[in-house]
Amino acid sequence: MTAFPDEWDEFVLIAIQEKGGTDVEFQALTEDITAFDWMEKDIEAKPLVNGGRAVRRVAFDGPEGITMKMYPVSADTDGTGVVQQFHPILSGTPDTTDPIVVPNSLKRDTYRIVLLWTEQLPDDGTLTATTIPDATYGAQRIQIFNAYMTMYKPSFDGKQWSAEVTFKWAPFTKAAGANKIEESTVGDTQLDAVTAFS
Repeated sequence: MTAFPDEWDEFVLIAIQEKGGTDVEFQALTEDITAFDWMEKDIEAKPLVNGGRAVRRVAFDGPEGITMKMYPVSADTDGTGVVQQFHPILSGTPDTTDPIVVPNSLKRDTYRIVLLWTEQLPDDGTLTATTIPDATYGAQRIQIFNAYMTMYKPSFDGKQWSAEVTFKWAPFTKAAGANKIEESTVGDTQLDAVTAFS
């Protein structure tokens, strides 16, 4: 492969990992990602007495975010549910024993989110968002770090139980490191390994 496809659509692999935990993998449709709210690099133009303008760069002071539609069928943390990511159990140990009970919680965890589009999809289910596509396949990947789940909104629209979920994160860490990485390859060279989040 020596060129990208005309567009990335339909299939996307998603992995969500609590810091220090293990990945929860999702095989998803791109259309169920309903918003990418990336940072802006705005400017202001200050009028001068001679009619000219001086440009001032405006620092972006808001978070970045992503909103996805999910279809939970349980309250577990194994990829069949998402409510425990929004209301983490205060003890720090997820409830995985039936019956699972998830009370409202003020606790917040941070997450790494990985999204992968690749020409290798659809596959036999062995590829995940955190594995590297085979050589010769074009791919695009987004890695997000230190994200908080800020919204979990269940709904029964379309007569089907679903939930709109939003993650938000600061564009940079306190030390000015990037909290989001976007990568691509035409397939001549494989993507690097996913960045650890521990």
